[in-house]
Order: sequence, then structure tokens, then C-alpha cells
Amino acid sequence: MGFRKSKAFGPIVLLVAQYMTRIMGPFISIILVRYLGTEDYGLYASAIAVTAFLTFLPDFGLQQSALKISVDTNVKLNNLIKSTLYTSMLYTLITLIFLMSWLNIFQYEFTIKLIAYILGISFFRVAILKVMTTLLQIKRDYTRIAIWNLIISSIQWVITLICIFLEADLFTLVFWPQFTSLIITIIMLIIEGKKINLFSNINPFTEKEKYKALIQSSLEFGTANSMHMMYHRSDAMILSASRNPTEVGFYNVAFKVAELIYFFAGVLFNQVLYPVFFKWSKHDRDKYFRFYRLLNKMMILFGFFAAALVLLFSDELIYIIFGNEEVFASTLLSIMMIAVPFRFLVVSIGAILTTDNLVRKRIKIQSKIAIINVGLNALFVPIYGAIAAAILMVITDVLLMIGYLSATNKYITNIHFSRKMYYQIPILLILTVTAFYMSHFEFIYKVIVSIIIIIVFVVASLLSFEKKELREIKSLFKR
Repeated sequence: MGFRKSKAFGPIVLLVAQYMTRIMGPFISIILVRYLGTEDYGLYASAIAVTAFLTFLPDFGLQQSALKISVDTNVKLNNLIKSTLYTSMLYTLITLIFLMSWLNIFQYEFTIKLIAYILGISFFRVAILKVMTTLLQIKRDYTRIAIWNLIISSIQWVITLICIFLEADLFTLVFWPQFTSLIITIIMLIIEGKKINLFSNINPFTEKEKYKALIQSSLEFGTANSMHMMYHRSDAMILSASRNPTEVGFYNVAFKVAELIYFFAGVLFNQVLYPVFFKWSKHDRDKYFRFYRLLNKMMILFGFFAAALVLLFSDELIYIIFGNEEVFASTLLSIMMIAVPFRFLVVSIGAILTTDNLVRKRIKIQSKIAIINVGLNALFVPIYGAIAAAILMVITDVLLMIGYLSATNKYITNIHFSRKMYYQIPILLILTVTAFYMSHFEFIYKVIVSIIIIIVFVVASLLSFEKKELREIKSLFKR
């Protein structure tokens, strides 16, 4: 009962629920690859590469904008959420126009086009879900966020499995999971909306100044998010437009496994920490910096740990998905894993730039990196394919980390973690290199190495944290 009433309970439930959805996602992908075969899955992967790239547009920074505005005690929650919802619907229509334009400009196969249009249903689901998640974030009701996410994702899994059991064709297999999950999301909108009288007044724009602030902030945050998608998703989009669908399928599978790791930092900051970071930035600067340094340390530790384990078992993971050895896919996955520690740190440092009113500085950095990334992808991916895309992913995260660190040093703080962390980094690097070297050994040797990695990781973590930081962690589990 004590833990259930602690500060950490809701966020932990949310993280567990989000990871359940992310674990089930690749599991369903394994079944899809086996059911569709390499060729049909390649067509599906080519379509999803385009729609996945555009998923940031239905929200376009509205979630972060609403969270920032909600800190103001004079804001009416009803009007804020209503304005956010209406604006999100407008952004969704713009997203559909972008989708149709891209597919027709690059003359995709008819099958890929049709699959992409069906997947476009997900834009409406994303728009509504983001707004309702924002509402629950403001209310700090993380448990309800977790429950709704699990329900919506579970519906998609169940319907997908039913379609496979009934031996449905590719289009049916794509349509029904998207449609049913949208219906459940609309039910979420009705249930959660009634609690704040969301439907009491059709006109959402009663506070025009607040609405202008919402749009202005959303454009800033949205531009930052668009840069993020530009350098983390444009590779797959360019790959789908220039290479054969089979290669796109291999890249998509490797990326989905890697994304399962990348996802941790994104959920931790975007859905749990951003609301409190905005608050601490204004009202408790000491706590703000204390948690910033603590989280940087945790991101480095978890980043190297996750990268080492996945590198070690990359061949086995790909074998489970395809049912046979696919050296090309496991090579892509190994390259992508090198980016994990850098990406975790990028998310952590990016959070302090976002919540400390330095979004425009962040956008400038992201814009420069995005131009470099898209340019290099457009130049090398059509020639060298997925290998080039995976390598450029790593290079992009390293450049982002350097850019964010420089901006943070200049405008906020030059202390990112305690000195103890510098002594742990060489150990973490040795662990990662060892995991890569051992990745082609017999399975039993990999198991032994993985146990050693876990032990060293635990010891390194305990040695890295200061007494004050350990007290902060313990305080989260108190009522």
C-alpha cells in the first residue's frame, strides 16, 4: 500500500505499460514477417516508413505547448484542452495532404500507396491520444495514461492476430487494427472529456490570448520535433523511395528492435518528467539541476548497458524474428546499437534546453543537424542503402550530443554530472566492445558474458551515484 501511494508509482506503472506495448509491437512484427513473407512485408515496411515519419505532425508540439501553458494558474483546463484538440485536428488534415503529396511525387507502387492511405487512419488516433494524454499528464494521473495505452494497443494486437488466424489479405490486415484502435481512442476522448466538461461549449477559442500562446509555443516545439523526425526517420523514408522493398523490410525490422531501446528515454522524459521539469525550471532551480545531473548519469549507464546486451545477442534476436539467420539485418542492428548511449544523453540534455526556454536555440542546432543528415542520406542511401542509413544514424546522434552540450555549457550549466562518472565511462566502453567482440561466439559463452556485464553494471552504478543523489532516488518511493 505504501508503494502505491508513493510519487514513483504512477510513472513506474506508465513506463511498464509503455514497455509492454513496445515489447508486444516487435512480437507482432515477428508474426507479421513470418505470415506475410519477405516480399509482402517489404511492401508494408515501405508504406509504414512514410507514415511513421509523419506521425509528429498531428501533434506538432501541442503536447509540450499545453504542458507549458498549464503551469499558469489562470488557465482554464477545459478551454486549454479544447483548443488543443481543435488545433490537433487541423494539423492532422495537413498531415494527410503531406502523405498524398509524397506518395505521388515519388510514384510509389499502387499497393504501397493503398497501404499508406489505410495507415493514415492512425494520424487521427495519434492526434486524439496525444491531447487526452496531455490532459492526464496535467492531472498527474499516470496510471490512467498507462491503462488507456494498454487498452488501445491491445486492441490492435488482438485484431491483428485475429486477421492472421482468419488468413486475411494484406489490406484487411492493415485496416481493421487501425480502425478499431481509433474507435477506442474516441471512447477515451468521450470518457475523459466528460470529466472536465469538454463538450459543454463547442467554441473553444474563448480565451484568444491563451490560444495564440498555444499556437506560438506549439510551432516552436513542433519545429524542434520535426527536426528530430527529420534526422531519425528521414533515412527510412528515403530508403523506401530509392531501394527495393525487401531491403526496406530488413532495415525496418532492425530499427524496430533498436527503437525498443531508444523508446525508454523518450517515455521517461516526454510523458513523465516534462511536466515537473517545467515546474522546477520556474520554482525550484536547485532541484532542477540536481535531477538534470542525476538523469544524465542514469542515461549514460542505462545506454551502455542496453547497447552491450543487444550487441551481444543481436544474431539471436534477428533469428527469432525471421526464423533463420539474416546477417544483413543483424549487422544493421549492431550498428544502430552504437547510437544508444549518445541518444539517451541527447534526450536528457535536450529536455533541459526545452524546459528552460531555450527551444529556439535547440531548433537552430537541430536544423543544422537535420540539413546535414538529410543531405547525407539523400546522397549515400540511394547508392549504399541501409548500411549507410544505419551509420548516419550514429553520426547524427553524436553531432546532436556535441551541439546540445555546447548550448547547455553556454546558456545553462557546464556541470552535467559528477566527477565519479568520468571514471565509469572507460569501464562501460570496455563492456560494450567486449559484447561486440563476443557477439559471434557460442550462445553459452554469451550467457556467461551477459552475467558479467550485469554484475559490472550494478557495481558501476552504485559507485557512480553521490549520497545526495541516492537520497533523491529513495525519496521518490516515499508517500
